[in-house]
Amino acid sequence: MSSGGELVQVKRILIAVDGSEHSYKAVRYGCAIGPPLDAEVIILHVVPMLVSATPYHDVSSDQPFLALQKVGEDILARAKKVSESCSCPVVDLIDHGDPARRIIDIAEERSIDLIIIGSRGISGLKRLLVGSTSDKVANQASCPVMIVR
Repeated sequence: MSSGGELVQVKRILIAVDGSEHSYKAVRYGCAIGPPLDAEVIILHVVPMLVSATPYHDVSSDQPFLALQKVGEDILARAKKVSESCSCPVVDLIDHGDPARRIIDIAEERSIDLIIIGSRGISGLKRLLVGSTSDKVANQASCPVMIVR
């Protein structure tokens, strides 16, 4: 944001959900912020891609992906119910890949003004070694990121 006193306009909000309670709380915050600003609210779930241990493609190797896809659809359905309970119209979106990378890429592709994401609350050695999705998004996104605890 420049120091020239420009008014900040938030027209598109991306809420990333992962099924955690913090992510559903993020939906509630997005729904509190979006409608008064007349902003489009997009709820996104990214299905993490698994690397297959077998070099062959067959129906059985698709099972883990299909299971994760179904879980992702359920997460989005619950997030939409939360938004409906707040009388907040949303667009839902499911994508696949590395969650942090896809959140950042989709935010850029859709000219998102604000990303809202829940904190998973990982700490200690795991956070030091792999970091959290919310940390990666906050540090690499080109727009502001709100992390909800």
